[in-house]
Amino acid sequence: MSTIAFLKVFMGLFAMMNPIGNTGIFISTVGDLPTRFKVKAALKTSLAVLVILEISIFAGTAVLQTFGISLSAFQAAGGLIVLLIGLNMIMGKENTAHQTEGAKVALADLKNTEDEVNQKLIVPLAMPILGGPGSITTVVTVAAAHSTLEGRVGTAAGTAALVLTLFICFALSGLLSRFLSTHAQQIILRFMGLILVAIGMDMIFDGLETSVGDFVETKMPSTH
Repeated sequence: MSTIAFLKVFMGLFAMMNPIGNTGIFISTVGDLPTRFKVKAALKTSLAVLVILEISIFAGTAVLQTFGISLSAFQAAGGLIVLLIGLNMIMGKENTAHQTEGAKVALADLKNTEDEVNQKLIVPLAMPILGGPGSITTVVTVAAAHSTLEGRVGTAAGTAALVLTLFICFALSGLLSRFLSTHAQQIILRFMGLILVAIGMDMIFDGLETSVGDFVETKMPSTH
């Protein structure tokens, strides 16, 4: 196993996915649902992210190329989704699971709420917020730089270690949420929405910049 590849992908994904910071988004998503559900949700989200990134490591850009999609276009599209999610959070259109009277909800209503949250754990939380174009680009880049078997194993192991860190942060989010008042949770919701808007805009601009640059480079006649 390549230690260099392990460290590169772990540090790169830690900066990109920010497990500690994104715990606030996870809290906003699951709201006041039971701790048992929060742990299951953390596991489901983490496994989805792990599968997405591990496939990206070994498949690279082959999947996107199969459909004729450039990574820059994928990044711009993912940024648009993240932008819209962030705007909804800023305007207070949070997940219906984010209820302050969760303990008073009837069992049937609670089950319906859990189903609604489950639908949002994969999209948009696992993809594209966590396992989005930025994270995919990170693992693909490291895997390409360390294309040997040892390099791929190191990249895969580093990715798994980061996802484990993500799961721990999410699974312990219930403890943190107990110390947050309703007002504090609303502040977190809107602040994280603002962060998502910024991330989405950055993803869109990066994707468009790369796409336009590639278009100009291929279409404009050479001056030399």
